[in-house]
Formats: sequence, C-alpha cells, structure tokens
Amino acid sequence: MTLTTIAVIALVVLLTGISKSGFAGALGVFAVPLLLLVMPAIDAIALMLPILIIADVFSLRSYWRQWRPELVRLLMPGIFIGVVVAQWFITVLSPTMLTAAIATFSILFAVRSLFLGNAQYPLLASNWGARSMALLSGIASTLVHAGGPPLIMYFSAKQLKPLHYVATAAALFAFMNAIKLVAFVSQGFFTWDILLTALAFTPIAILGNWLGVRIQQRFDTKKFVKVMNWLLLLLAFTLFTKLFIAL
Repeated sequence: MTLTTIAVIALVVLLTGISKSGFAGALGVFAVPLLLLVMPAIDAIALMLPILIIADVFSLRSYWRQWRPELVRLLMPGIFIGVVVAQWFITVLSPTMLTAAIATFSILFAVRSLFLGNAQYPLLASNWGARSMALLSGIASTLVHAGGPPLIMYFSAKQLKPLHYVATAAALFAFMNAIKLVAFVSQGFFTWDILLTALAFTPIAILGNWLGVRIQQRFDTKKFVKVMNWLLLLLAFTLFTKLFIAL
C-alpha cells in the first residue's frame, strides 16, 4: 500500500467520522468516489462497510427503541430489494462501468443538494413514495454508501420530528449495512485484508467523530456541506476524466 493510498484512506475515514457526528451523514457520499482515485471500485465499496457498521452500533445505542417501528417495517422490504439489485449491478458491471455509474450518481447527488435542497415532495408521503425511496436508498447505499438522500426526502415529506427521523434512520442504516455485509461476504468482496485495513483506520474515524461535533458547534453547517458538494462535483468530473484518458 503506497503512502498516497494510506493518505486517501485516512482522509476518507476522517470525513466519514465527521459526517456521522456533525452532518447527519451528508458527507458520506464522498467516501467511495474519493477512494476510487487509489483503488478498484469493489475494494473501495467494501472497505467503507466495516467502518459504517461500527458507527451503526453507536447510533443504535444512542437511539434504542426511539424509532418509528411502523416506518421501519414499511421501508425495510424496499431497502432489501435495492441492496439485492445494486449487488447484481456490482457483479455484472465492469470496473470501468461501475466507476462511471458511481461518478454519475455523485453528480446527481451533488446537483440535487446544491440546487434542489429546499424542494418539497408531498407525493412521497404515500406508501408508494416510501417504497420507491426505500428502493433508491438500498441501491445508493450499496453502490456508494449514500442511502441517506432518498430517506431524507421521504422523512421530509412525512414531516417527522427530528428525534424520530434520526432514530428511524439509524435503525434502517443498521439493517441496510447488515444485509450488505452478508451480500459482500457471499460474493467474496469482503475479505480479511479489507477488515484489518478498516480496523487499522478506526481510530481516525473516532477522531472524525470528535471533530464533527465541534465543527457543527462552530461553523455554519449548511455552508460547509455546500462547499463539500461543489468538491464532490469536481471529484466526479475528475473520475470521468480519468476514465476518458484510460480509453
């Protein structure tokens, strides 16, 4: 592992910790596209999973039984299907196509956050809206570990109280990542090398968690996330440029 690879992984893990504690997971979509600069797509996706699972344990402990059980039951089937569909994409797409798909999703995520962040989606409050957003969340979570935006859109349409939103999201993310773990292990994507690498960088995730709390207390969260989304756009275009040069 080169020094550049170690530095990029450390940065990604730090951003993940900051995102979980300070920005409700809004920066999570940054992780996989950034890792694609130094490693294959499948390795990048697999590496982030153990770190996210560790974060899930702390989230569940903090919000135990404070989620909305009826919403968890409604959204779980769609999430499961989304994970399975995305897993199929991973197995059939070439590394180049998978990287292009991740870059495309990153652009869509950034554009939505930058220009449609205040949009209202009342139709999503229906059961069909819930199932659709759950499906998209499962797909996005599996491909780039960014299943939050579809859930945010649905929870906003339902006008959930902040506590119910955070607790319900925590329960769903834990369920989502557990399914992904089984799928990754069964496909041979999740190896001992990946696990040991993730564990080695876990202290940096803890540091990120500490930083996230303080950043949220001292800086304008919306402005910080806006800058991150512009950087995500730049990163996605960098990935497309890298793919074009490799052709």
